[in-house]
Amino acid sequence: MITNYNSKITALILSIRLETTPLGMLTVYIGGLVAGASFTSIPLILAVIATFFITAGSMTFNDAFDWEIDKINHPNRPIPKGILNPKQMLQFTTLLFTIGLVISIFINLLCVCIYIFSIGFLAVYELYTKKYGIMGNITVAFISSIAFTFGGAAVGNLLASLPLTILGFLIIFGREIIMDIRDADGDKQIRLTLPNQIGIRNSSLISSFLLLLAIAVSPVPYILNLVSMWYIYFIIPVDILTIFTVICFLKDHKNAAVSAHIIRGALAIGLIGFIMGIL
Repeated sequence: MITNYNSKITALILSIRLETTPLGMLTVYIGGLVAGASFTSIPLILAVIATFFITAGSMTFNDAFDWEIDKINHPNRPIPKGILNPKQMLQFTTLLFTIGLVISIFINLLCVCIYIFSIGFLAVYELYTKKYGIMGNITVAFISSIAFTFGGAAVGNLLASLPLTILGFLIIFGREIIMDIRDADGDKQIRLTLPNQIGIRNSSLISSFLLLLAIAVSPVPYILNLVSMWYIYFIIPVDILTIFTVICFLKDHKNAAVSAHIIRGALAIGLIGFIMGIL
């Protein structure tokens, strides 16, 4: 009995996917710093903590609805393995979202509104838009990139983080399509994703265009004097890495999984570049 209980706790912790949550937290932190916050700003720190819970909740929320697909694409996740059931995962999701919402109340009303709006968008995504091709990708990109805006809102300067939000949207939008290409075989059983609508080749061209557009937009924060030259020193190798990844991906779509991981890594380096550009 104790062993079974421990396995469930371990499964819940793993379902948060702790390797993913730091990226969202860092995004919020950078959004606040670009908006003029100090590194020790209490409202910004609270926003970062709240982001951990909504990011973790989005992972478990996805698991609760995608368990049938995960039997094919991710059979080692807790629900396909029979360690947890969808109801238990939804209960854990509710707990995570609630903790994050309570924390956001101590920031300001605008952050509460963004937090609730984001949860609503997540629900719309899981229940409706992710079944219909590109709309699902747009929803995920919007929810992820609005983290920059959340950081700006926490310190009372929402618009200052808007260029970062646009840049993040383009990168994540492109990456989401690549991930759909990676999961095309499993998704066609239950979801009408973009690759299953217009084909893998056409989808890869769209994702590549979005990533190249992000590269074109990447100097804008420096041009607007939001960051220093240090940002450019980081963003140039990131752009080169992204171009290389796009080329490899277009040559062989079997590189989709690797390409998605590389782009996530490039995004993380880009975020570090933002921090260096703010110092």
